Amino acid sequence: MKSLAAFGIAFLLLLGAPAFSSPQDKTLRIVWVDTEGGAATLIVTPEGGSLLMDCGWPGKRDAERIAAAAKAAGLKQIDHYLTSHYHVDHWGCVAELNELIPIAKFYHHAFPEGAKDVDPKLKEAFLKVSEGKQVLVEAGSEVPLRGAQVKILVANGRGPGEPAGAPQVRKCEANPEHPAKPEDTSDNARSIGFLLTYGGFKFLDFGDLTWNVEHKLVCPTNLIGTVDVYQVSHHGLDQSNSPALLKAISPTVAVMNNGAKKGGNAPTFKWLKETASIKDIFQVHRNVQTGPADNTSPELTANDDEKCEGHGIVLTVEPGGKSYTVEVPSKKTKKSYEVK
Repeated sequence: MKSLAAFGIAFLLLLGAPAFSSPQDKTLRIVWVDTEGGAATLIVTPEGGSLLMDCGWPGKRDAERIAAAAKAAGLKQIDHYLTSHYHVDHWGCVAELNELIPIAKFYHHAFPEGAKDVDPKLKEAFLKVSEGKQVLVEAGSEVPLRGAQVKILVANGRGPGEPAGAPQVRKCEANPEHPAKPEDTSDNARSIGFLLTYGGFKFLDFGDLTWNVEHKLVCPTNLIGTVDVYQVSHHGLDQSNSPALLKAISPTVAVMNNGAKKGGNAPTFKWLKETASIKDIFQVHRNVQTGPADNTSPELTANDDEKCEGHGIVLTVEPGGKSYTVEVPSKKTKKSYEVK
């Protein structure tokens, strides 16, 4: 096993050193760390504030990748760590990560009673490492990220103003062409989702939020608004990412944190391509189980093969939040966009 320092150097070479040229360069950065079909999205503000949503699978691999990315960005700690939900691919290495770089605050939704998809060992490890530093969130909560605004839009299966016990499926006459799915009893439906605002730039991350709860956020009223960048929910699975949601938020760029054989489903990719506002779709991995028509172009894909070196994707928002650049360092790809 490589030392963390050696791993960090290797990770920088893979990810692309220019994206981390200086922690004082007055840009906001979002890094999609490759967790091989898990999730880990790191945000660093120009003021040095930091937020991490999820940390991937159990073990050292993902923890080391995240810690290397954080330290390369000049961080000595992660200020705010959000667990979107309690599935193993999203919070599996939180204890290992905290050993490599300290976490100041842990944000999460209430633990569901009797849930069969919450690993008790991971729960025990999380409660131990986060003791005295936990923050329970609901829709409407804010995360005090230094240098940017972060608002929780959904948690526990409820959007802003919804009471406890609100039904997951809500009929909406404004969009009769959007059929409900069978009720999702997994913790995916309780995922935390947030909207980050920096100047005019807006970024949306819904974790693994699923179809029925998505719909409540956009029908009959769009409670989200339009965004610049959308992290494709649920690794690109078609249990999420409904056309109704995509039309309502109208992103310019979509970034999919899929794995080589996880996520990136053909229906989801079709919906993304059919969304008129989307100019480019970026993927952490090529879906090796589908063909070129159901994947983005190679220059927008960080990893082409299942056996890969763990390349990531980096987004940089210029000072003032008027424009941004998405970079795939492994392909030497850089594309720039104006905010809406």
